[in-house]
Amino acid sequence: MSAPSRNAAPAAAAADKEAPVATDAKSTPPNLSSAQADIPEPAAPISSCPPGTVLNGLNYLKNKTDPIALPDEEYPDWLWTILESKKEAIESTEDLSAEMFSKSKKQRKAAAKRQKALEAKVLASGDVEALAPKVPLPQQSINLPGEKGGDIEHNLEAATKRDELRKAMRKERKAKIKESNYLKSM
Repeated sequence: MSAPSRNAAPAAAAADKEAPVATDAKSTPPNLSSAQADIPEPAAPISSCPPGTVLNGLNYLKNKTDPIALPDEEYPDWLWTILESKKEAIESTEDLSAEMFSKSKKQRKAAAKRQKALEAKVLASGDVEALAPKVPLPQQSINLPGEKGGDIEHNLEAATKRDELRKAMRKERKAKIKESNYLKSM
């Protein structure tokens, strides 16, 4: 006996052959457009392991068993699109300038040329603010909006700005702690 197939198409084709569908011409409206018939339904991706497979080495909880693969239908749809290749975004000027010092002379010249072309493109589009140097949020001296007697919208905006600043500062502190711990362990 062969292993069970994970492809539902042969089973569906066999079911269609066994049970012919009888339709009443009076109850079914005529199909005037072939637009829906032209669009095939996208096939669900098939996982790399069958359901019930023990996924060794994927456990990240202490003193717990390794996870077991579920049937493909039990995973959310967004999970299948995580590893799709995405188009590269246009490099921003701060990325180019940050990479300048880690390159050879030839690579630095090419990167500087790309950066000048990008700046010219931004100037041609009319967005002059994009050329302003980007200062990281935790290093900015920000006069946060908001007053005791101010309106609600203004105070809500101030609260979101404070939250953004707090999160950025926490992220920076966490990165510094991780770096220092890593350097201590060496």
